[in-house]
Amino acid sequence: MLFIWSGWGIVVIPVVIGTAVAVGALGGSALRALGHPELTFLAVSLGLFAAAAANWIVGRRLNGRPPRELIDPATNQRVLLRRRHALFWVPVQYWSVPVALAALVPLLALRNL
Repeated sequence: MLFIWSGWGIVVIPVVIGTAVAVGALGGSALRALGHPELTFLAVSLGLFAAAAANWIVGRRLNGRPPRELIDPATNQRVLLRRRHALFWVPVQYWSVPVALAALVPLLALRNL
């Protein structure tokens, strides 16, 4: 599979997958321990919501840094250099939106219960 990123944009993949798996597994085991194994899809949804939140925090931290200011010696004008962190040309923090929308999918299973 081909991934295109700039800066630390590739960090979206391990943050989202790692957080979703860890929180989903903990939530699933907690639901099974409470005697509700039929509700483990809620753990999946919780894991994806947690992954979206973690990704938003990481993305805002990466892309929220102040730009580096330089002076061009030829024109004596200010130049601002920003480091952009993106995956597939989308800034890291905005990948939280599709992850949060994906978290809504398991909740649709509640309509069938």
